[in-house]
Amino acid sequence: MKWFTDPDEVAEERAAAAALRRLPASPRVVAVCSGAGAAGVTSVCVGIGATLAALWPGKVAYAGLLEAPAIAGVHVEPETMWTDQVTPETVAALRERFGVILLDLGAHAGRTTRRLLSTADRVLVVTDQDGRGRERALARVTSVVPATRTAVVIRDGQPGEHRFGLPVDKAFAQPGPDLLERAKPVTCRALLRLAAWCV
Repeated sequence: MKWFTDPDEVAEERAAAAALRRLPASPRVVAVCSGAGAAGVTSVCVGIGATLAALWPGKVAYAGLLEAPAIAGVHVEPETMWTDQVTPETVAALRERFGVILLDLGAHAGRTTRRLLSTADRVLVVTDQDGRGRERALARVTSVVPATRTAVVIRDGQPGEHRFGLPVDKAFAQPGPDLLERAKPVTCRALLRLAAWCV
């Protein structure tokens, strides 16, 4: 058991907290995707949403393919957003109302996903330790939005350059309004760093 926090971790946590003191000057659209199913895209998206909403209630929106769980302080966009009728104007309307918009794109690669991906300011690619689908997802991102700031989230993996590690946490088995209270401290710290990168 680790009793003392590594000084580098403390510095990273402080830097993340400092980055999150204010909403971004202009609204951010953050797309979260993967190249393989069951990578944990929704868990990552919900965790980031809960973290940001704890700081800025009512300033965060979430849109996803599946029905999202209730996230305290987060506006959850209805499922109707996921049709062939979705346009960048739909996301532009959300930009007018919210400081951060999280798009849960899953592993889908269709036309709607590409349209939504084209609106992103930041993209997170979620993968497992083995990197399943990582290259496929990165190729998709590069083909649609080559200049967008992109990072990889490795579930239960080690962080590195342009990579974030996020531990597996039982709290995500049933996400809800109390998600951050049930999550392990190490998970909350990882989500704080991810949230800071997003803004």
